[in-house]
Amino acid sequence: MGRQHLRINRFGFAEYEDIGELSCRLNISDLAEGLGSIVDFVFLEESEFLDSMTDEAQANFVVPLGMSAKMLSSGEYSAMEFVSAACAVRFCAEPHMAEFPDELVRMLSRLPR
Repeated sequence: MGRQHLRINRFGFAEYEDIGELSCRLNISDLAEGLGSIVDFVFLEESEFLDSMTDEAQANFVVPLGMSAKMLSSGEYSAMEFVSAACAVRFCAEPHMAEFPDELVRMLSRLPR
């Protein structure tokens, strides 16, 4: 039995039934701080990390992270929308974590699945 897909939210992230349950249990402020740290780490202008990533990692991971950054900067999102974004960022990062610095891997590992 697969996950029950509910909809694609206005930010472009898929929402599932279990994400609604998860969003009730998580501290969204703490999660926003964690995701914000990841955004800062990856998109920091002085960092050469973004340029060092493979094209595949940039396409798979940076796109949803950028979408999440826009959502964070707007500050107008529901708990379910935010948890959907955080889960998508982690899911998209996981195949590429071997090429990421340890600090980024630790931050990503704190995001929900």
